[in-house]
Amino acid sequence: MTSKNEEGGGTLAQQMFGPQAGVYAASKVHISDDSLESVQKLTGASHRQAQGDGPGTANYRWTVDIGTGAGFTAFAMAEISDRVVASDITQPMLRQAKRIGGERGLSNVRLAQNTAESLPFANGSLDLITCRKAAHHFRDFEASLDEIQRALRPGGSLVMADTVAPESSELARWQNDVELRRDYSHVEDRKISVISGMLADRGLDVIGSEDERVYLWFNDWVKRTRVAEDEIRSLRREFQESPQERREAFQIGEPEEDGDFLFSFPVWVFRAVKK
Repeated sequence: MTSKNEEGGGTLAQQMFGPQAGVYAASKVHISDDSLESVQKLTGASHRQAQGDGPGTANYRWTVDIGTGAGFTAFAMAEISDRVVASDITQPMLRQAKRIGGERGLSNVRLAQNTAESLPFANGSLDLITCRKAAHHFRDFEASLDEIQRALRPGGSLVMADTVAPESSELARWQNDVELRRDYSHVEDRKISVISGMLADRGLDVIGSEDERVYLWFNDWVKRTRVAEDEIRSLRREFQESPQERREAFQIGEPEEDGDFLFSFPVWVFRAVKK
């Protein structure tokens, strides 16, 4: 399953997440959070859980989770789908997904190594595509939406959850700057207005959405991506010296004795249906 790109050093995402796959497999904000609950709500998974529906009552035949990481969103979709493909660019992440899926006894989850901009699925073949906490890493987000639109059947759904930027250009610039300094594979946290326009251009109608937050402790946030000590000091200082507008927008808390503090980024979770 190893790609030639990954063997030779790979993309920035492969370089970042390959060595840290085990860390993300144990990360609480990736295993389960409000965004996953919203994805389950928008796909009907939470309703099935509440009703206690058993196997054989799947909502979807074919589901693909792109940018699956260690597979937690794919595993949630396995409860409402006949077949799920957990897709990611990074082989070590897929190994974690295989291990965890095996531990959970999931027999309807398969793996695929590919980019979001090149999905190995036939035109109009998929009922549901999910993507959680990954789209801000896609090198060409519009190309990935083109592929999603192509692979979904008419009436099929895209359910995506990702960090987004405030509509204020200054706040958006700062958010993307600190994200990139913390994670060199970061591409862009996009504004909801921008994403909405891209979806509309492709005939993907948003029929439901949830506004969430991802709450992060600074020390854990920088540890997961192995940020250099001098950059950690610089980022900590910049967060703590933020003007009031920025502190409120990102809910930046006061530091504790060890210098750690809580902050948050906005997250948009939506369901869009292909015409």
